[in-house]
Parts: sequence; structure tokens; C-alpha cells
Amino acid sequence: MRETKDILTAWKNTRILKRIGTEYPSKSAGIEGAPRDFDYRQYLTEDEAQIVDNAVLTLKADNYSQWIVLTAYYLRDVSCNAQAKAVGKRPHDIINLLNQAEMFIRGNIYDFFKKAA
Repeated sequence: MRETKDILTAWKNTRILKRIGTEYPSKSAGIEGAPRDFDYRQYLTEDEAQIVDNAVLTLKADNYSQWIVLTAYYLRDVSCNAQAKAVGKRPHDIINLLNQAEMFIRGNIYDFFKKAA
């Protein structure tokens, strides 16, 4: 099974970023170090993204503060340090909330992604 952080990053790419058709690398050899014309971000299938959507909505109903930290981090690219500064907490507290939220998501998507692996 893929790492939870990788799955959530791919979920963000699927839900937030627009696909332009060049998401997957070409088979031709490129010159090492040359700028690439392709987008190598990972994406989820629609079924996989729906499973993650449901897990995130379940997190929202279960623990709203973890949901806020998770969505701010993954969907809005707000770092844990920036979130901590905004709410007047220590960065360690926000990192703990993010880790707990990621484990909640992992528990909710484990069966589906284990079968897909």
C-alpha cells in the first residue's frame, strides 16, 4: 500500500489541480538535468478519490480541528508553522493534529487501497 501522505497529495492533485493531459511521463529518453515539459504529479482514479473524499468527510464529522489542519495543509498548502502562528499554538501541536488526521484517513481507506495494491 502506498504511503498516506502520497495518497493525500495525489488526492489534492486530483481534486484541486486541473489536468492538461501531460500528467504522465513520456517513454522517450530525456537529457538529464534539462527542464521537463511534462507534469509528473501523481493522481488518483475517480473511485480512489471518492474513497478519500468520504474519509475526509468522516474526519470532519468526527474531529473538526483535525479536519481543518489536514485540509489546510493538503488542499491550501498552508504549512504547520503558518497554521500554528495563525492560531497562537506551538507548531508541534499542529503537527500532532496533522499526524492524527493522517492516521484517521489511513484507517478509513486502508481496506480499499490494500486491495488496489
